[in-house]
Amino acid sequence: MRSAPTPGVRRILPALALGFACSAQAGPSDPMAWLQRATQASRQASYEGVYVHTNGDRISTVRVTHITGQGEEHERIEPLDGPDSLEIVRRNDEMFCRFPDAKTVRLDPRVTNRFFPSIVAASAETISASYNVKLGKTERVLGYECQWIRLDPKDGMRFPQRLCSEMNSGLILRAKVLNGERQVIEQYSFTDLKLGPQASRTDLKSIFRARSRQWLSDGSPRDEAANAETGWSVTRAPAGFSKVAELKRTLPGRAQPVSQIVLTDGLASMSVFVEPNPSPSRTAEASSEDGTTTFFVRPMGDQLVTVLGEVPVATAQQVARSVSRR
Repeated sequence: MRSAPTPGVRRILPALALGFACSAQAGPSDPMAWLQRATQASRQASYEGVYVHTNGDRISTVRVTHITGQGEEHERIEPLDGPDSLEIVRRNDEMFCRFPDAKTVRLDPRVTNRFFPSIVAASAETISASYNVKLGKTERVLGYECQWIRLDPKDGMRFPQRLCSEMNSGLILRAKVLNGERQVIEQYSFTDLKLGPQASRTDLKSIFRARSRQWLSDGSPRDEAANAETGWSVTRAPAGFSKVAELKRTLPGRAQPVSQIVLTDGLASMSVFVEPNPSPSRTAEASSEDGTTTFFVRPMGDQLVTVLGEVPVATAQQVARSVSRR
């Protein structure tokens, strides 16, 4: 017969049992497995919440509802700041941008995947080709346990990134982008969140649709976003960046269509615009940075090349200076 444990041992046993249970649920220790899980969760999990986005001096608050089922994604995004109302409703890769003040619905496919928390648009293997993937500390966010994933670039062509992945679902609850001095220059963070069955499908419904029956449909963004031969190419894209779209589109204030080439490494994206140069005599280059947003302009004779992206200035310069006719 076994003797009964002493009172001191009885007090320790529940803690040991809890510790065993916690260790069993702590998740994989493989950074690649964590990254892959975080990538899949943003598309496969159902959630609704409010997050705050800071980039440079800009701060915005956004409400998002994402519901999955029967092989489809449904998402509603509503910016809560700013003077103008706007709503984005997405079904898989087709977006409907609703502008209630103008009573207009714009149809636009999603060229890049940069709506938080779905900010990783490639597989873990693709990301690891350009970033060293490591695990950081764990943290408690809104009552959820969260594992930080460190993504440090293998070159100076992109920014370091940090992703905090919820232990059970893998969903990214916080994300940070750092500069070369390891200062945070962009950040996403949920301030309110419901996961799984707590997310309500009713919140997918447009809050503007019932206000007016006379909505105008603008399909030009969708038509323009279809891949088109522009006649231009980027000959020295940084390693890891690949072209995901090439199109011609009409931009406000432009008399002629503008050629656009979109490049991404699965995390960072940049767009290359080529258009007629309004001042052919201009030869000086110009650049600016605000948070992760870089703007670089290069006159090229009778053409003007502009790179807009989430990359360091040196990356934008390399790309702009390598644009040539195909």
